[in-house]
Amino acid sequence: MKRNTLYLSFCILISLAFSIPSFAQSWFDDGLSPEFHQGRRDLLREKMPENAVAVFFNNPVKNRSNDTEFEYRPNSDFYYLTGFREPNAALIIFKTPQNIAGEMVSEMIFVQPRDPSREQWDGERLGIEGVKDKLKIKHTYLNTDFLKNPAVDFDKFSQTLSFNLPEIEGGRHNATLRAMVDAFKAVNPSPARPADQILSQIMNQMRGIKTAEEIEILRKAVAISGHGHIESFKSIKPGVSERAIQGVHEFVHKAMGAEYVGYGSIAGAGNNSTILHYVYNSVRDLQEGVMLMDIGAEYRGYSGDITRTVPVKGKFSPEEKAIYEIVLRALEESTKASKPGADFRTLGQISKEIIDEGLAELGIIKKGQNHRYLPHGVSHHLGLDVHDRGGYGPLEPGMVFTIEPGIYIPNGSDCDPKWWGIGIRIEDNILITENGHENLSAFVPRSVADIEKVMQEEGVLQKLMKSME
Repeated sequence: MKRNTLYLSFCILISLAFSIPSFAQSWFDDGLSPEFHQGRRDLLREKMPENAVAVFFNNPVKNRSNDTEFEYRPNSDFYYLTGFREPNAALIIFKTPQNIAGEMVSEMIFVQPRDPSREQWDGERLGIEGVKDKLKIKHTYLNTDFLKNPAVDFDKFSQTLSFNLPEIEGGRHNATLRAMVDAFKAVNPSPARPADQILSQIMNQMRGIKTAEEIEILRKAVAISGHGHIESFKSIKPGVSERAIQGVHEFVHKAMGAEYVGYGSIAGAGNNSTILHYVYNSVRDLQEGVMLMDIGAEYRGYSGDITRTVPVKGKFSPEEKAIYEIVLRALEESTKASKPGADFRTLGQISKEIIDEGLAELGIIKKGQNHRYLPHGVSHHLGLDVHDRGGYGPLEPGMVFTIEPGIYIPNGSDCDPKWWGIGIRIEDNILITENGHENLSAFVPRSVADIEKVMQEEGVLQKLMKSME
């Protein structure tokens, strides 16, 4: 009997997996071509000051507990420029080609060697030849040769551009990275702060405008994130837990080919919906109130970032609906204003004015009163980081960003207790086009009627529970 129940549960999960699209690819077929990364390096070189050199280090390995490490994720800038996903690596880009060992070189990458014994434990490494073959970076060297052979004379350059060097934990996994950073510090003992700012500003400009290749990957990341929300709507019923709903999202992400979540999943119900970055998701038996879900999938390094707020009982109470409609109106009006030439400040002002007016009409605040019911900005860039690089001036075609107004009324707030414990945030992912915008997450239900309709469907959690009876 137990074997039959487990088999039925497995079949339910498989049927759900086959009911949604999959974007799965192999590890090295990441949807970004070597030509993309080469184009990014060429553009950086074009923007660099004369007679400058730029140096990047990949992220260190992070210890999780005792002798286990967090799954490795490369530094976003490093990946953007190279496509390389392994630790203990460095990248050097010259403004003009340099004579290195008798050959004119415009860029160099230093990577860890192939090592069959370590690869049996930790997985495949590309090594020098793999980087040359798959990533098309011609001048590839072992990381143990960084600043040794071939040598780079940093004294020749008027500016050495680098970011703040990574904080490196101890342990064998980071020993080579530490040696590379120490070698760099020895020849650049006091990096000039303006040089750091120059490189950071260049990367902001570049990463703030997405190429066609990036936009296609972001579309998939947003699609995966949105399907996670839709499937979760169906499973939210009295008696479920916050963590179970988080699990539905993340199962859909994996089933559709996403590698990770883009950030810590937020699935907070009741008063937890008023906590902006609530990631504990520990309440086990939900009975009433709203559930705020701010959860996005990371696909090939790029993250979606969608928030929806739904009623646990499947139907909004009058108070919940009133707050929800204000936030939805703020989202819709800010979205309408999203077009080339507008700016982020305007989007925020539109949302704030609508929320202030709505709260005053409900008697939660007095007209013109300062309040903390919207304590955050309403937009940020979206890409390789969920809070991605980019400027916050005029909107330009190719920008991808969020619009996410919200109202949060914690228990004990200075208003009628009937409003307490209601936290509403609605967040969409917006692409600026030549003539306006495209809402990449518009397919995820937002209206009260559409949300309540989807929530009447039976979810995967209920199907699993039935299989266990």
